[in-house]
Amino acid sequence: MPGMKPSSVVCYARLVCGGVLLAGGLSVFVAAHGAEAGSYHLAKQVTIKSSDTGWDYNSLDQARGRIFIAHRKDGLHVYDIGQGRVIKTLAQSAGTNTSALAPEFDVGLAGTTDGHVVVFRISSLKTLSRYKSDTDGFDGAAFDKVSRRFVMVGEADSVNKTTPVLFFDGVTGKPAGSVMIDSIKVDAPRSDGAGHIVMPLRDQAQIVKVDARTMEVVATFPLDDCLQPAALEMDQAGQRIFVGCRGQGASPPRLAVLDAASGKQLARLPIGRGVDEVMYDEKARLIVTANGEDANMTVIQQAADDTFRVTETVGTQPMARTGVMDAMTGRIYLVNAQYVVKYEEGHAPTTHFLPNTFSVLTYTR
Repeated sequence: MPGMKPSSVVCYARLVCGGVLLAGGLSVFVAAHGAEAGSYHLAKQVTIKSSDTGWDYNSLDQARGRIFIAHRKDGLHVYDIGQGRVIKTLAQSAGTNTSALAPEFDVGLAGTTDGHVVVFRISSLKTLSRYKSDTDGFDGAAFDKVSRRFVMVGEADSVNKTTPVLFFDGVTGKPAGSVMIDSIKVDAPRSDGAGHIVMPLRDQAQIVKVDARTMEVVATFPLDDCLQPAALEMDQAGQRIFVGCRGQGASPPRLAVLDAASGKQLARLPIGRGVDEVMYDEKARLIVTANGEDANMTVIQQAADDTFRVTETVGTQPMARTGVMDAMTGRIYLVNAQYVVKYEEGHAPTTHFLPNTFSVLTYTR
């Protein structure tokens, strides 16, 4: 996600968590020597042919065991979990920054960094259309079953300090309307399963709730000193919102637990720095945050409905900040690449990703 600031460590094309030097396209299985029973550990790493480009959000086709990876310049990759490899990069998908899936309609939607919408068939991986939207870039997407609509966060207007959130028909992928949010940093949306979309407003330290049917803001929940909320996930059955806050100044990184109806804060727990993904395992009642800056995951146990505790911190790899959790197996899939931050006098630092080091990391318990 834009806004992520990597540390000034120069990373070379080698594994951080052990193993052997990887060549492009190879995979490695990593033994969890000394790992405690039940602890997450790196079980597999697969490298993908890649260029110097960033990435953002992923979506999971759980029925087929496929992950759709938004790899910006390199397009929307389809990673087959069982085969442990990329089986296709969708046609006309260059620039993809996010995607969402509507399995009941066999339709997927992707948004690009220049504001194009890519509509594709989930089963056949065939691109159906690509068209220019009313915004100049996308950052985060979801699908809401109740309204039968996709939702994607558009490009912020820094002058008016607003961000458009666009809706698309779940069957056709065509525009269905939009709502303007009073924020210049709206992060990835999630459906609450009851016809609403919830989104973190990073610059406002708030959560906004939008009715996906009327496309209107229905509530705004303050997070107080839980600053820079950058990611969230829903417990749809329990109607709880798990919000990952990066923190700022004297306010440390935290996970805030909110009641989805009232916005009341029920718990706060410490997490690692640079959170960019929050995942929830409903069966195991575990919340996991992927923290790119600290290169770790924070694992939180939901001991009772509103009782939580941090159970472990799991070291990952630098920049492993976005991913998906497979609800059936509890496995976590993160993506990252080796990078170099360059400093030139008179210019802002620039991050470059080393070719053929982009990887899919599989964590299991």
